[in-house]
Amino acid sequence: MEGEELVFEEGGRTAARTSFARVYRRLGLRRAIRRRRYALMYHSMRAVMFGLRRLSLPRALALADRAGDLAYAAVPSVRRLALNHLEIAFGDTLSAADREAIARAVYRNTARGLTELIKLDEIRPHFDEYFSLEGLEHLQEVQALGRGGIVVTGHLGNPDLLAAYAGSKGIALAAIAKRLDDPRLDRILTDFRTSNGLHIIWRRSRRTGREILRVLKERRLLVIQIDNDLRTPSVSVPFFGRPTRTPAAAAVLAVHRDLPVLPAFTQRRPEGGHHFTVLPPIYPPKTGDRQRDVVELTRRFSEILEEQIRRNPSEWNWFHRRWRRRPIPGLDLDA
Repeated sequence: MEGEELVFEEGGRTAARTSFARVYRRLGLRRAIRRRRYALMYHSMRAVMFGLRRLSLPRALALADRAGDLAYAAVPSVRRLALNHLEIAFGDTLSAADREAIARAVYRNTARGLTELIKLDEIRPHFDEYFSLEGLEHLQEVQALGRGGIVVTGHLGNPDLLAAYAGSKGIALAAIAKRLDDPRLDRILTDFRTSNGLHIIWRRSRRTGREILRVLKERRLLVIQIDNDLRTPSVSVPFFGRPTRTPAAAAVLAVHRDLPVLPAFTQRRPEGGHHFTVLPPIYPPKTGDRQRDVVELTRRFSEILEEQIRRNPSEWNWFHRRWRRRPIPGLDLDA
């Protein structure tokens, strides 16, 4: 009887929660709260952009550091998430104090990156001073092949600045991106990217596949970030010692179309500005087993990304739930 009573009580609580959720949805409270939150974010962003554009770059970056510290203190749930992910990745090799210092620096670098995007018009006349590029010859090698290529990267540093700099050098890039939930915020980010020569291909669009093929047929470079757990065809490969779902699109395109792949990353310089690194191209293997080749390529991309993050952990997106879902046993290429 005791067990039956417990089941009944639990069932009652579940039923109550379900009924409340239905009422909640019917009243449209969730949608209304989301709209108000997005409106607050949009108007806050406009105010931040207005204010930062009236400051010098050094003062704006100093303010970004203070804003990062404030966000670190004010959002404990996200802070705990970042610290937990740092512990998953580094274990006992980093002390609690070291993990906290990295997480705090991530907040600062995120705020600084946003500030630099807002102040890009001020930075643009000084591109060659503010940015340095290592590996231009690798970009030129791939361009000389005349068949397009893939650039793999991650949320390390500020990839949008790399795209802006590449555009200033006449290197045509396209990138796959997801629309933001709020159209006004999405328009701000999209306008910035397209104004700097980056062609956007929207994920989950009916035209996504055709746009990707068009970019490659035009012999351009397609940028793909591989470090998010997305609901796209993925393969589980090691990442910081754990089998981790990793998007397979970069490897699939490379194997199916025999395309070279350029790993590229950004890193903040101690003296200010950013250093861009383009590694030598990786050419897909030709074992005759496409699925095996895709898995091995994805594994290699993940290893290179992890190595870059280990060198510079304070600039990676530790807030993302990278290990939220279980590994998957295999890859369905037909997907």
